[in-house]
Amino acid sequence: MTVRLALAQLLPAWNESGANLARIDRCVAAAADAGASLVCFPEQALWGWNPASSRGAEALGGPLTRGLQACARAHGIGLVGSIREIAEGGVRNTAVAIDPDGGIAAVYAKRHLFSPSGEDETYTAGLEPALFSCGGLSLGLAVCYDLRFPGVFAEYRALGADAVLVPAAWPAERLRHWHLFLRARALDNRIYLAGVSYARGATPVSDYDGGSAVADPEGEMIAVADEEPGLLLAELDSERIRSARIGPDPARPPARG
Repeated sequence: MTVRLALAQLLPAWNESGANLARIDRCVAAAADAGASLVCFPEQALWGWNPASSRGAEALGGPLTRGLQACARAHGIGLVGSIREIAEGGVRNTAVAIDPDGGIAAVYAKRHLFSPSGEDETYTAGLEPALFSCGGLSLGLAVCYDLRFPGVFAEYRALGADAVLVPAAWPAERLRHWHLFLRARALDNRIYLAGVSYARGATPVSDYDGGSAVADPEGEMIAVADEEPGLLLAELDSERIRSARIGPDPARPPARG
């Protein structure tokens, strides 16, 4: 079985959630027209990632959540977006997976907040992994800085994930790390890793340069975006996962006699 995934690389309009939601809807329509089963957007694409702001935070099921659900339902395609979620203990940087009927399939709060920019002073970290099904594959969610922590992805492999989607706002100055980590996490765990980040441009927080990408279970890049806005398409193939898992697993040391 295969799932056609679309990564929607864009640069959000700063603090303009209405304009960004309209742009998201256009991207969802384009992904549906391209035959994708699921489209994934960058971290905080409704606002622009800002570690110091909780502007527009809402409880799950609030107006922006409903807007994302309406996009998925209108175009009959799965969607991964994100909100600033009001939850017990504070505001969380939350990725939301929505099914083609507009239902919430999974909710994941970023577990590793980017403390070098003070994100941990504004947001509360999540605690749990999150999985959902698409086209017979099991997909996990992580967010940006989580990519630097191998244990997140080893846990997903142990839970049976076939792929992990990583919405991000990954800065241009560390783009080489982004591609390295996507490949390493995929190879370590023999899963697909799909990371979507911001198109070229600047926000008040950082500069970005695209580079959204998908690594296969052998750690090979099968799709890499340039710096421009657009959709990146990739096929996630269950047979490719199966064949990669035949033989020694690099995530497990050999048994000693």
